[in-house]
Formats: sequence, structure tokens, C-alpha cells
Amino acid sequence: MIDKPNWKAVKKYLDYRLHVDQIITGSMKKEQTHLRYLLEWAQDHSFRQSPNVRPTFPEYMLSARLDGEDRQLSAVYIKKALATARLFFTWLADNETGYKHIKQSWIKTIKAKRLTNPPKISEYVTLEEIQAIAATSAHTVFERRTRAALVFLFLSGMRIGAFVSLPLCAVDIASRSVMQYPSLGVRTKNNKHAKTFLFEIPELLEVVRQWDDEVRAVLPPNGFWFAPLSPETGQIDASVIEVGEHRTNLARRNFKQWFEQNHLTYHSPHKFRHGNIHFGLANSQSVSDYKAVSMNAMHSSMEITDQFYSILQDDELKNKIGGLNKNNRSNITEGK
Repeated sequence: MIDKPNWKAVKKYLDYRLHVDQIITGSMKKEQTHLRYLLEWAQDHSFRQSPNVRPTFPEYMLSARLDGEDRQLSAVYIKKALATARLFFTWLADNETGYKHIKQSWIKTIKAKRLTNPPKISEYVTLEEIQAIAATSAHTVFERRTRAALVFLFLSGMRIGAFVSLPLCAVDIASRSVMQYPSLGVRTKNNKHAKTFLFEIPELLEVVRQWDDEVRAVLPPNGFWFAPLSPETGQIDASVIEVGEHRTNLARRNFKQWFEQNHLTYHSPHKFRHGNIHFGLANSQSVSDYKAVSMNAMHSSMEITDQFYSILQDDELKNKIGGLNKNNRSNITEGK
């Protein structure tokens, strides 16, 4: 049985995160699930007793599942849940009566040691794939919108939630700039604010430019770049002026339908972001290039970019290592 004061503390914390820390609803829902694991772990033990509860929360997470499946949660998910727990207990100790005895020395132990996932192939959209998408014929508004959206996602590296809420006034194709500003209604992760840029790949930019011209001829500056379509006519619907809660899901369904119709391999929207970053890193020649790719992805540090997006496929790794040896031999020859 879940301890009621624990449940109230979690509810109060989530309210704090939403209104004081101002995290986005999507992030709050993830933290809500993480803290559900914490409630299930503590059961009828007060959070005041947490340092003495056994098994420890990190040990509990190694076998916990809320969905009834038998397999272990991914290493990344477990680490994120443990990070949420650390934030929660820090907040409890700093803000709530009766938790001052919970020390940072204990909170720091809420971590998993040597927790890794089995090796897996990193999925991302390649340059060849996005070129094939750009070359696909598009006769209807739906087809042109979808094709342009997929190309834009690759060129920009935007998250899907930000993309579907992007107004025309935030996009300047001529300068390849995108103003990802929450003040303009763009739903960025954690309300981050940045001016980002599209890759300069002419054949891809042309697809984006054609759609940009088409949609601007119908919608005002505050209209959406991923323009809403009328279910009756299939044409751009200028009457829709707000982003619905399910617009991200609608875009995902549209993309999947388009891939099936064109007999192309489906990739989720986030894999286009992966493709953007992977392409940028692969073509970086210096640390400043690497930094630019990281900043354009709106990452808070290059460490995040490196940790989650710099995985090389086997053939890429082989070519990179082989290239280092060739460079070394070339330098030796020149020195003779």
C-alpha cells in the first residue's frame, strides 16, 4: 500500500516542477512515471525512512516494471529515473518539514553502478535516405507537406514538438535560420530559446523552399509552417490558429502513412534529429565545428552531444581508424 503522505509529497513536488521550475508538460509526465516507481518502492514506508529501506531504490529499479513486462528497463531509463529521485529528495530536504536528516551524502548514492545496455546499432536517417525522400514525387498538398516536413526535420535537427508548433514568422529560408523561441509559440524542450540554422544542402533546401512559398501564399506570419489541412478538402486550413495537444501524434501518423505509400523505410521523427547531428559530427573538422553542431541541436553541453549522438557504425569506425594510420604513414613519408 502506498503511503499517503508520500503521495502528497510527490504531488506537491510535481506542482513545483511545473510552475516554479517551469518544465514542459512532457517532461513532467516522465518525472511523474519515475516517481511512481519511487512510490512503489517505498510502499508504506515514509520517505523519511528512505535511507534505511531495503532493497535500495537503485537495486529495486533493476527488476521493477510498471507495465508487467519481464525484461529489465533500459539502462538509460533507469539512470533517468534515479536522477529524478535525486532531484526529488534534494527538494524534500531543502523545502519540506521533517526531511532535514536526509543528507546529500545519501542522496548521491542513488545511482546505478556499471549499468549498461547490450550493444545496439544506432538508428538515424542518412544523407542518402533524405535525398531519396526529397526526390520522391509529391502531387497533393498532403504529400508536399509531408515531404517538406521530413526534409526540414533533417536539415534543422528540430524536435517534433517544436517543429509542429513553428510559425512562419520564425522561419527564414533565405538565411537558413529558425527562431526556436517559446515567445513565438514554439514548444521547445524545457522552454529553451535559440536561433538555429539549416544545413546548406541545395537539393534539400529547394524542397523546403518550395513548400515555404506555397504555405506563405495561404497563411499569415503566425500560421504554422507544418500547415493544418482540412479533412474535407485536403487543402491548407487557414482557420486553425492554435496547436492542439495531439498535433505531434498527428504528424507521426502522417509520416508513417507517407512512408508506407512510397514504400520507404520508416524512421520516427527523432531519427531525423539523430541524422542531422550525425551528419554534422561526421563532417566536423575542428572542435569549433563540433561545438556548432552541439549548439545548433540546443544541447547545454558538447558532453550531451557526444554521449548520445556520436556513436559510429562499425564501417564508419573502421574507416576512421584506418584513416588515422594513413595520415601517420603520409607524415612519415613527407619527413624523409
